[in-house]
Amino acid sequence: MNNNFDINEAIARFKTSLINNADQSKAQIIKSYLKSPYKFYGVSVPFVSTLAKDFIKTNKGLEDKIIIELCSLLWDSNYHEEKTLAIKILDIIKAQEMELFEKMLSQSKGWDHVDAISIHLVGGALINNSQHLEYLRKWSAHDNFWMRRSSLISQILPFKKGLGDRALFYSFADKMIEEKEFFIRKAIGWTLRELSKIYPKEVFDYLLKVKGRASGLTYREGSKRLPQEYKDRL
Repeated sequence: MNNNFDINEAIARFKTSLINNADQSKAQIIKSYLKSPYKFYGVSVPFVSTLAKDFIKTNKGLEDKIIIELCSLLWDSNYHEEKTLAIKILDIIKAQEMELFEKMLSQSKGWDHVDAISIHLVGGALINNSQHLEYLRKWSAHDNFWMRRSSLISQILPFKKGLGDRALFYSFADKMIEEKEFFIRKAIGWTLRELSKIYPKEVFDYLLKVKGRASGLTYREGSKRLPQEYKDRL
């Protein structure tokens, strides 16, 4: 057990490591690419992943509630990589904190954090508790399109394991199929593509149903992994 664990000291150590490995030229490139309002150190995602793994390895026995408090503080940072670090750590401990995930999604400013939270954190929580699908129902009608995107892609991990509620996903897709937002169109297509690997006929039938309503992007993404016979018929 780590009875003397100091959260502020841990955050200070993270900052020191990030500063010591910072690359400001890379930081500007990544910031521009992600169109993010946050500050950047300019470190790679694998480096942040290693920081997260080393932290958990070094602090075996640390209570989850302390780790979650630490991650909540990291998320509140103005630095993009510290937010990413929070996601990585929460993923390692398989956190089930849906209210925290909802807060993180609502505050996210770009696809990279939205997708990581949705696929790994929310998706992992859904595998353990299907009652969390109620959050997705709420998000599907949210004014924030990032929340709507999350409602569409958060079941990808459960779907890959033969779990999840496919009918629920299709109901969300039906409501959003004519949206103009790129990230919504892409999300519908992405999820259909993953579903097609397991349920090709189901996805083929759905694409036929929405033909003429779905965007070209959704159609291309959704049909990408279908068997050739289905592609030809589409």
